[in-house]
Amino acid sequence: MSGPVTSDTIWSAAPILDAVENYRGSIIDLDAQRVISADELARARVALIGEFRRQGLASGDRVLVTIGNGPLFPAALAALLACEASPLLVHVMTPPAELARYSKRFGVKWIASFGGDPHVSTVLSRQQQLQPLDGWNLLWGAFADPTSVPGPELRGVPLHPTSGSTGLPKIALRPGFAAMEEARHYAETMAICEDDCLFAIPPMSHAYGYGLTVMTPLLSGASIVTTANFSMKKLADVLRDYPVTLLPMVPAHIDMLLFGGMIDFGRLRWLLTAGSMMPRRSAVQFRKKTGVTVCPLYGTTETGGISVATTADGQDVDGRVGPAMNGVKVCVRPPADAEDQGLEPGVGKLHIQSSSMMAGYLDEQDAILHPWDADGWFETGDLARIAGDAVIHLRGRTGEMINVLGLKVVPCEVEETIAAMPGVREVKVYGSRLASQAEIVKAAIAVEPGVDELAIRAYCEEHLVYYKRPQAIALVDALPRSPAGKIVRDRLP
Repeated sequence: MSGPVTSDTIWSAAPILDAVENYRGSIIDLDAQRVISADELARARVALIGEFRRQGLASGDRVLVTIGNGPLFPAALAALLACEASPLLVHVMTPPAELARYSKRFGVKWIASFGGDPHVSTVLSRQQQLQPLDGWNLLWGAFADPTSVPGPELRGVPLHPTSGSTGLPKIALRPGFAAMEEARHYAETMAICEDDCLFAIPPMSHAYGYGLTVMTPLLSGASIVTTANFSMKKLADVLRDYPVTLLPMVPAHIDMLLFGGMIDFGRLRWLLTAGSMMPRRSAVQFRKKTGVTVCPLYGTTETGGISVATTADGQDVDGRVGPAMNGVKVCVRPPADAEDQGLEPGVGKLHIQSSSMMAGYLDEQDAILHPWDADGWFETGDLARIAGDAVIHLRGRTGEMINVLGLKVVPCEVEETIAAMPGVREVKVYGSRLASQAEIVKAAIAVEPGVDELAIRAYCEEHLVYYKRPQAIALVDALPRSPAGKIVRDRLP
């Protein structure tokens, strides 16, 4: 994009819509067993635009999008943006009660759902099945009682829930300019072009999948293989039958592959992992077994992609996420109490400057917050050091966020949900690790007589998407507190 970047340019959906209009790649839909051409995708988009408008969608409306991986995701996203609506992208399996909370918190009026919870209609006042292409039955509905929006009207701005560093989940505003800048950073750094083919494994609604497997192909012309039901067997079939050159995964997938049968990775240019640190042991063993180097990728919802390790020498894999991508600047600022925290020399809070930065957070009062300093640096919440070769080495986080297989969980959101259950007196949610070092959500809960673990699990299943539900629950008489009334983490079960 040439010329000065104006405020209107930054907020406009035009960069995404232009990329969609010019896309000439193919989307291979494994679930429907068909290939969706660029022309079919365009026809579906046009059909949806007409249907949305006939259903009453207006400019500035907010729409919850719960669509699994597949061609319908970019088609519906582009149609909503063309109608100047703002899609709020959430995991396809988000339960109805959680969808209703998003509606009330952030003034969401509509929902577009495909492959999601079958009981979503319980929180809607009306619904309609839309069919832009044969086999695509998109559920379109209106929420029963959406909250009025007090703040600025957003037109055609994608909305991304994010854990942030602290507090309840926020909404990151990632307009078209930021989305396409992230795609450009990926394409330039990794030389992605129309000859490439990506297997879309991470959820397209999640920042990792959205940036790498939706926006980057739209910009570069790369083709996409999609399925809403990923499995290791399906991975082997895909790599055998399709010319996949980029494979985005999470570290847990690498461990699963280590104990599975042999898979031919011969055509891959990049095998990427993101969402959590890639353990050195797994990376080294995987390379010995397959001859393939796992390349850790690092980014955040707020900033887009930050870095990717173009090589992994096996000497310092843990936390090693490569140099900053083209167009991204990084710096480390040691905290004032670095010595008291026991941080090693050179480790500090990682800050980012990037043209793919979000436009701000949307809080529950619908105010737009700008969480960067006067010079435009955003603090990621991660601790890191930058080596002499400009490679970023992550060294943990500064907040309480829990990382469940690359999906981020904010403890206070889960606490707020469980605390609303009748019979719960108090609750503390925190991260715990399995023997495999995978992180899980754990909850210590003080309850009234008659409330048991089974009832709590049933309540969480109804009100929280699967990865936010506590895997471990400890029922206690009371939470351990200091004389000042603060919960003592070291004394939690």
